[in-house]
Amino acid sequence: MLSPPHPPQPHPRIQERVQDLLQMTGSSVQLGGGPGLPEQRHPTGLGPLDALLEGGFPRGRLSEIAGPASCGRTSLTHALLAHTTASGELACVVDRADTFDPGSARDRGVDLARVLWARPPGVPEALRCAEHVLRAGGFALVLIDLASLGETPRVSPAVWPRMRKLVAATSAACIALTHQRLIGSFADLALELGQARPCFEAGPAWLESLEGHVALVRNRQGQDGRSIPVRWRAHDERAA
Repeated sequence: MLSPPHPPQPHPRIQERVQDLLQMTGSSVQLGGGPGLPEQRHPTGLGPLDALLEGGFPRGRLSEIAGPASCGRTSLTHALLAHTTASGELACVVDRADTFDPGSARDRGVDLARVLWARPPGVPEALRCAEHVLRAGGFALVLIDLASLGETPRVSPAVWPRMRKLVAATSAACIALTHQRLIGSFADLALELGQARPCFEAGPAWLESLEGHVALVRNRQGQDGRSIPVRWRAHDERAA
């Protein structure tokens, strides 16, 4: 029976030299390195939601936003894009259903000059497009809109682990928008947006806003199982 080889041990004189250097530099340097860097977050610009997310969506991670029609998805998308472009960063919207409304996004403060809008003809093409964008780099936010199809698309089981690996090599927050949970355990963070209730103005019967809730159902880097009430501006939900 073969026993596993023992790892090589450093030369005693090298160990002595390392200890001498540690004594010279003092307590600020320790053998084995210091604590890891904190998780980088990409804020939404919405205070209560950023508090729920402990600062925003994680960068270099794959996230998911799931919810039915008129749940606030478009409002959240616009908030993300507005905050990203106002910070001078670039964003990409992979819009499979071709429902992104540039005019509405511009009205919500999105700098369209900093947004790459891709309109692939199918789900496989949309996913390949997102992979190309991630490989190219330079984008702080990559949104993959599969939610507006109205049904759960069929996606190869190999897509999400590959996508997650690609995202990990970037500083981007990659977020899939889905009608219902699709990514499963490959999502580092997942939000579920509940069906919203319409609210009307006091005067004429004009729809003013939608009241709903956001639930943090998965959070690999922190606490989950929490939710908050939200109020979305109704005119943003035309395409959701």
